[in-house]
Amino acid sequence: MMTIKIKLKIFSVLILFAMLFAPADGIMAAMQSTSYIIYENAMHTFDGPVISGVSESVAGNIATVTWGTNIAADSFVVYDTDSGFSSAKEQGTGVKNATSHSVDVTGLDYSTTYFYKVRSERINGGITTDNTVRSFTTGSAPAEPEPEEPASGGGGGILIIDKTDKIPPVISNVAVDTVSEDSARITWQTDEEATSFIEYGQTASYGNTYGHWEEVAEHAVVLINLTPGQRYNFRALSSDTWGNAGYSENFIFTTTEGLVEEATSTPEEEEEPEPEPEPEDTSARILEFFGRLFPEISLNELGQDPLTTIDSFDKLSGLLPVPVMSGAPDIDVSATQATIGWRTDITANSLVAFAPEDRYNPGAAEPYLQITGDSEEQTREHEVTLYNLAPDTLYHFQLRSKASFGPTARSRDYTFRTSIEELEITSYFTQIVDNETAVFKWTTNKEADSAIKFSPYRGNVLSIDQSKTIKDTAVSVIHEIEVNEFEAGTFYEVQIVSIDAKGNLASETVDRFSTSEDDLPPIISHIKADSTVFVDRSNKTQAIISWLTNEPSTSRVYFQEGVHGGDATLSEATDLNNNYTKEHVIVITKFKPGLVYSFKVESIDSGGNTVISKPHTFMTAKKKESIIQIILNILENTFGWINKII
Repeated sequence: MMTIKIKLKIFSVLILFAMLFAPADGIMAAMQSTSYIIYENAMHTFDGPVISGVSESVAGNIATVTWGTNIAADSFVVYDTDSGFSSAKEQGTGVKNATSHSVDVTGLDYSTTYFYKVRSERINGGITTDNTVRSFTTGSAPAEPEPEEPASGGGGGILIIDKTDKIPPVISNVAVDTVSEDSARITWQTDEEATSFIEYGQTASYGNTYGHWEEVAEHAVVLINLTPGQRYNFRALSSDTWGNAGYSENFIFTTTEGLVEEATSTPEEEEEPEPEPEPEDTSARILEFFGRLFPEISLNELGQDPLTTIDSFDKLSGLLPVPVMSGAPDIDVSATQATIGWRTDITANSLVAFAPEDRYNPGAAEPYLQITGDSEEQTREHEVTLYNLAPDTLYHFQLRSKASFGPTARSRDYTFRTSIEELEITSYFTQIVDNETAVFKWTTNKEADSAIKFSPYRGNVLSIDQSKTIKDTAVSVIHEIEVNEFEAGTFYEVQIVSIDAKGNLASETVDRFSTSEDDLPPIISHIKADSTVFVDRSNKTQAIISWLTNEPSTSRVYFQEGVHGGDATLSEATDLNNNYTKEHVIVITKFKPGLVYSFKVESIDSGGNTVISKPHTFMTAKKKESIIQIILNILENTFGWINKII
């Protein structure tokens, strides 16, 4: 028995050495059949399929390209009006299950010569592009029929525009029209009608894109949700009807610091003066108040006359319970935001103080740059999201929780690093033209190509084998692809895809898309309001209101000081944010510190359907106060007569 084990061990060692030292191509098929091959060498690269029999046929403005491969593969046609394929587009299917391939290239211009190549990729990764450049010419446009009714979107007649236009709009007269603490209005002109977009960020790498799809010659874009006192880089971007994009040079502006508004109150009417209480009665009432407010503290600590021992309020703070934080915080970090969660043993509020490494000062009374979170809601489960962070940056932060009364619990200093900025689709929406046609528009935070993949549902089952992809290889931060092959009354899964030069992929899925009219408004959920205090700007405050919707839609907040009912019309509103997104964030710097506000959120989808939430209330962050100020405020709010004895 021992001899058999030794032989098996020697055999295993020999096999191991053979795998380590044998040539890479020497370890090949371990198992093979007519339907599969399994290779032991995971690093093996496969040759692409052999392409043969390429041909095309043209009907009007549709070209059908066919070819064959020796093994199952997918089917793509790469085409352009330029034989050098400088602005190539692609159409085809990514399903790798056919040896006979046929792709209908749609959406072509009439009477135009196109150059094309075909490409196929097998299941295990081998790709072949037939580098023979072929061409076809589309047919003449059909005669214009007698108009029965105006087509939606205008048009008709003969288009004078050159459909082979490759010249981008020329941008001029870029100007920063107005700048405030949280917004900036930028204007420019173009020599032809084009879209209006601004790329902006804290560095010349930008990372944010915002603007409008309407084509105009006089452009104006208002950037919102900016950070007070922050320097921003930006450039203007405009694209014409044919997708040619023009860029301005880089410009810089700095938002203003902003002023701190003090909360004020105006008495509505004169009140009769109350009789001044006797000192003994005052002391008794204060002691009774403390007894009800702090049952866990012995009133002997305060003495019988708290009015003569006012300095014992500092001692009172030390006697109240401090929330206990359990374990390390949960941190979810992306390139521009971080969500931090923690737990306490008693209900308390949720605040996070934070600063980037270069602004963190551990020796200062307040080491951090900002304090953000919900200072009013009392909970044991805490979560705070930090917005507008810089990518690939080290941040210091501290958890802070305070019960209704008592001292604030502070964690030790923690750190996190934001991730390197990844490719992201920041906004997307659809425009339905007719029963067969829809236009998909989206923006990315970095330049990338554009693709739409769509698959129909057949009998409530997604039919992957009927999927098709339309791709534009030109890179940009604004993207637009028209699909005119939809079937009326059919649902589709549509994937919006962009890939940058480094191969990073970003995608969004529109499930059960149909060209039938959308008459359902977005559904709003997870409405949340947080306040931020900038400790280096005289306790400047701002409010961050966020919510989710089930479909991409716009963002706006209506608000008013005080508590208001559901039917009330709130007097103020933020500018409409036309970025179509499911994750909405609005930053408001107009709120006064320490006051209650009512607000409603509004979202409008690409079909024009509007939803407005019911009213919510929250209190803005207060300026920092000492424990004596806090207790005196409690007493004054509870016993209006306290101000007459101090």
